[in-house]
Amino acid sequence: MARVRVIVHQPECPLGRLGSVWSGLGCDLEVIEAWHQPVPESIGSADALVVMGGTQNCLDDHIWGWLPSVRRLIRSTVSSGTPFLGVCLGLQLATVALGGPVHRSDHLTIGMTPVGLLEAGRDDPLVGGLDGADVVHFNDDAAVRLPPGAELLAVDPSGQPQVIQFAERAWGVQFHPEADQAIFEGWIDHSAASGWQERAPMTAAIAASRQVGEAEPALDQVAQDLGTRFLHLLEAPARVRVA
Repeated sequence: MARVRVIVHQPECPLGRLGSVWSGLGCDLEVIEAWHQPVPESIGSADALVVMGGTQNCLDDHIWGWLPSVRRLIRSTVSSGTPFLGVCLGLQLATVALGGPVHRSDHLTIGMTPVGLLEAGRDDPLVGGLDGADVVHFNDDAAVRLPPGAELLAVDPSGQPQVIQFAERAWGVQFHPEADQAIFEGWIDHSAASGWQERAPMTAAIAASRQVGEAEPALDQVAQDLGTRFLHLLEAPARVRVA
């Protein structure tokens, strides 16, 4: 049975669909709630590390005191060749941890957005089947330069990084495969401190939430595809691509 250590940054940003997929496949999930549990120095005997999203800025260490520990954990995990997946904030933390900058975008990306795979992403073992699929975004920060050795696999319609491969078995996705409509509505209700309402009207957020609800079956499929592929990668030897 695969064991995955998961870092969650706040109650409003749970594992959601990904947790359901992985539990259904028999995965043993060790969830660390970083706002009240210590972030470990390593993933121990786990087979992979997953770092989820949150409303935090990835460098707001003075506010969210666990972020440096998460960045160190990401760095040690990726450098060891252990599988890693960062979701939204997790992608941004990995970008910084591995030597790249993250800045506030000039716009908020919210709601249903297509995956724009680049040539490098089309045969990728994790996201290669998602080209053109609509996924959920809720972000106003973005990686502006890749860390050394990283490769850009997908961009959103504005050209911002959407999927990054940091190392052979380490990825970050700026979208939210875990999100359903209830989670999305929670972000609308509980994320005012992030300042998103200064960048998009509430009417746009409500419309986006409705679109997320209407897309539930397709979003289930995205989570199933990405979640299953990630677990397969835990079993595959390094340098072997998974069909």
